[in-house]
Amino acid sequence: MKELEILSLFSGIGAFEKALYNIGIDYKLIGFSEIDKYAVKSYCAIHGVDEKLNLGDITKIEIQKLPRFIDVITHGSPCQDFSIAGKQTGGDVGTNTRSSLMWNTVEIVKWCLPKYVIWENVRNILSKKHIHNL
Repeated sequence: MKELEILSLFSGIGAFEKALYNIGIDYKLIGFSEIDKYAVKSYCAIHGVDEKLNLGDITKIEIQKLPRFIDVITHGSPCQDFSIAGKQTGGDVGTNTRSSLMWNTVEIVKWCLPKYVIWENVRNILSKKHIHNL
């Protein structure tokens, strides 16, 4: 079986990748995107990868330099603006909320054309107020 090619966005410490590892799925990390310096250090230590694989700030990724037709994109984009614990400002395009950063993932998906996209977010994204973002 061929290794899955994974692109991880809003990576944190790489929980998606760790889950794949834990269930015995081989994967090749194409790159990851994380801005928190402590999360980057932790990600690299946990997964045994070089910091050079970090694409950094998702708003600054040169999308056309990413590979086409990868297998999986994972992302856990910011949820604060969807969460019932937050101000409910949402994630509409052009609002510049933290949650609107998910649209950067959409542009990357359009370019990379992955077979699968795994998105982790809060339950309230499915609420009447925010469902249009799906």
